[in-house]
Amino acid sequence: MLVMLVSSLLILIVVGLPVGFALLAASLLAIQTTGTVPIETLPQRLIVGLDSFPLLAIPLFILAGALMNGGGITTRLIRLSEALVGHIRGSLAHVAVVSNMFMSGVSGSGVADAAATGTTLIPEMVKRGYGRGFSSAILGSAATIGPIIPPSIPMVIYGSIAGVSVGKLFLGGAIPGILMGLGLMVITYFIATKRKLETRTRATSSEVGKAFKNAVWALIMPLIIVGGILSGAFTPTESAVIAVLYALVVGLFVYRDLKWKDIPEKLLETLVMTASVGIIISAAAPFGWIMAFEQGPIKVLELFQSISQTPWVIMLLLMLVMLVLGCFLEGTAIIIITTPVVMPLLAQIGVDPVHYGVILAINVMIGSITPPVGVLMYVTNSISKSTIGEFIKEIAPFLAMLILLLYLFTYVPQLVLVLPDLLMK
Repeated sequence: MLVMLVSSLLILIVVGLPVGFALLAASLLAIQTTGTVPIETLPQRLIVGLDSFPLLAIPLFILAGALMNGGGITTRLIRLSEALVGHIRGSLAHVAVVSNMFMSGVSGSGVADAAATGTTLIPEMVKRGYGRGFSSAILGSAATIGPIIPPSIPMVIYGSIAGVSVGKLFLGGAIPGILMGLGLMVITYFIATKRKLETRTRATSSEVGKAFKNAVWALIMPLIIVGGILSGAFTPTESAVIAVLYALVVGLFVYRDLKWKDIPEKLLETLVMTASVGIIISAAAPFGWIMAFEQGPIKVLELFQSISQTPWVIMLLLMLVMLVLGCFLEGTAIIIITTPVVMPLLAQIGVDPVHYGVILAINVMIGSITPPVGVLMYVTNSISKSTIGEFIKEIAPFLAMLILLLYLFTYVPQLVLVLPDLLMK
């Protein structure tokens, strides 16, 4: 049954069937052709897949991000970023990175961050001569930080499946997310210097202070989320509710850019994004159950152990496999499909599940800027109207930096675990 399950999934994805439906169809084919699992298992597992309290945080964080984007948060964060780094050569490219670092503390979604900052920055970057391909590449690369700095939708999904503290995962992503942003800025500076891209006048201290004052309400939001979880005031799911209420108050009554008539549109956006994620989560549940029923995790463990018994070699292979999967599968699907299979392997080689959850999130976000399925690639290209060829040509140095950092975080786990160990004993 395992061969039928995996091979049918791969074939269905190659022919272009959406991942959620491919997972469901593969499970149905495996059940029907082997007869060892009753067909009633399929609908039961579809429901069980969504019956999880932590997963309630996903639509709430998506809604909070949509409300804050519509409430003028994005514009103010971009202005703050420009005041801080706009004087560095390659001004708007650095602003793109820093803006996405700030935005990552609001939405937890790379796609939402790319769309919000990209619609503002990419047209201006193209106008100032950065090039369509470069503009798409730097925005797509910067948006990978979105689900790494807390809050993070991929970490919520992983935590609910692996039984790992979402609060620890959030803390674990903070340092890697910041280092990813700094790494992208280093690459940007060298490219900007080589191409003699623009440099602007440094903002005065009063201009920086004014920009900070205008953006302070947005900057408070991640502090409320993480602080509330650390203090035990609320769970990650409850923190998402607080985030929605906070976004409503700030958008409607503080900045006043969000109007009551805009809320139905934001709810619809949330519904569409949640449905696309929910279909994959639900459809992956019977797939994962059949995989476990057929002892798939044990066979994967045996396969890796047959190659090497050394933990660092196994982690190297595991990250390579995830990077390859990222070229063909959406990140949510990778997390849901692979986590139950990989967890026994992690326990065997002594890898902390919090550490793995963070580097897995980074890995799947790298996949979002790689062809042929990279969703961030398509989002930024659609804004800049650049071709995939132009994007691929420009993305290479940014991709190399992110992969280098991924392996740094893989082999120096203290970079991930220092904050969780320090603040959440």
